[in-house]
Amino acid sequence: MHFLALLRVAGGGYLLFILAVCSVFLLYPAQEILAETNNGRLNGPLAPGGYVHSFALSPDDRHVVYRANQEAENTVELYAVHLGSGSVVRLNQPPAPGGNVDAFFISPDSSRVVYRADQERNEVDELYSVPIGGGTVTRLNDPLPAGSNVAADIVISPDSGRVVYLADQRTAGVYELFSAPLGGGKVIRLNDEPVAGGNVDAFAVSPDSSRVVYVADQLINGVYDLFSVPLDGGPVTRLNGGSAAGGSVGFFAVSPDSSRVVFAADRLKGGGSELFSVPLDGGAAASLNTKPAADGTVGFFTVSPDSSRVVFTADHRKKKVVELYSVPITGGKAVRLNDSLTRGGNVSSFALSPDGSRVVYRADQKKDDVVELYSVPVTGGKAARLNDSLTRSGDVLSFAVSPDNSRVIYLADQETDALIELYAVAMGGGAVKLNSPLTPGGSVSSFAVSPDGGSVLYLAPSQTGADELFSVPLAGGAATRVNGPLAAGGFVYPDFAVSADSRRIIYRAHQHTSGVAELYARPTAPSRD
Repeated sequence: MHFLALLRVAGGGYLLFILAVCSVFLLYPAQEILAETNNGRLNGPLAPGGYVHSFALSPDDRHVVYRANQEAENTVELYAVHLGSGSVVRLNQPPAPGGNVDAFFISPDSSRVVYRADQERNEVDELYSVPIGGGTVTRLNDPLPAGSNVAADIVISPDSGRVVYLADQRTAGVYELFSAPLGGGKVIRLNDEPVAGGNVDAFAVSPDSSRVVYVADQLINGVYDLFSVPLDGGPVTRLNGGSAAGGSVGFFAVSPDSSRVVFAADRLKGGGSELFSVPLDGGAAASLNTKPAADGTVGFFTVSPDSSRVVFTADHRKKKVVELYSVPITGGKAVRLNDSLTRGGNVSSFALSPDGSRVVYRADQKKDDVVELYSVPVTGGKAARLNDSLTRSGDVLSFAVSPDNSRVIYLADQETDALIELYAVAMGGGAVKLNSPLTPGGSVSSFAVSPDGGSVLYLAPSQTGADELFSVPLAGGAATRVNGPLAAGGFVYPDFAVSADSRRIIYRAHQHTSGVAELYARPTAPSRD
């Protein structure tokens, strides 16, 4: 039996024992008790003058990792708190005088934390790995020459097997690309020997963890090419070869299925840039953009979730008029997605729906300097305006698509000039305001949609004037405060996060002590304070 078991007891009888259900209740009440105990505070006692600087929730929702001045006012160290028990452990080794932890990354499998710190020598940043629950700290990089550091560019592979990082590990001032096992071991240099003055500029690990793609002026100083190499080292392949894509590469992305790399490169003649796609392990580059106007430039691009199409912005029809396009990833006819723009109009930003079927974008499409929100099929068609009529000087400022693709949540001064409020709208239109009435002069400043798509969490001034966190159903309804009571003059910071199971929110706030940012967990259900 999966959930029920029979236990023989004295007298020969049997007791029905609900095994799996008990394990669930042992886990979740502890998490809820933690959220209510001490008003949900997660961090350990801080040093006088100390505060929590940043945090991240582990993918499995079991730990929150954070940086704080917990031991000494002028020393930032790394900690993990277990959300079930509330126990806090310091993850880093005691740093050298003047040393601090300045960045950290949680592995996708939630097993380890990788962090950068000048732990052994002040102002010498190195890379370390430690179990998320605490334990032995392992340095990942090889010894550094004098004057060298591990750069801030650090990526853990999606399979949690290796860490890829940039460092001038061999020669001071020459940044190269290295790969090391997540738990420590032999370090492998990934790039080929660069020319004098050459450096690796940027990199990404493919979603299937097979290869690393990087940009470097490896062959000619000042000319940036695109390369692909196995994650654990091997032959390096140049991806932007051939006359069609011979200019310097600017930015790139690996498709979600790890089959291709999309990149923007300078045109050899006439200036500007174009968009190309190439197989991940090398091959012929396919042109993706329309015939560019003189000096036309690719702006931003993204690959659809099914890796079939690329959506991008470019001023390819008319110089300095940014429009939105969609094209098959292997090449073909690029389709313009936006309707005709008003004089002076441009597409400002865009995002694909999670299922990749539609593109939502912001543009001053009807009236110059009035940015509105639109939705259009990814393969092209009539664009539908999503927002209601705006005030005379109103704009849609930002947006997100719900996980179930049904609604778009956006911030806009739709009803009153300079009063930014929160709305949700179905893909076919019909906006509903989500926030409660705001204090005079107040506005909604940020929001996040819960992963289950059931609610929206947002930051806005309460009746006291302090920024606080509120939760409201995605379909609309009563908004309720989430955070606990704040200290005098306190407020909630905008870097809050919702757990993957949508049951709790993690945030920083001046809640216990005025002027001291601490870390809290609260249920996303209404506050009872």
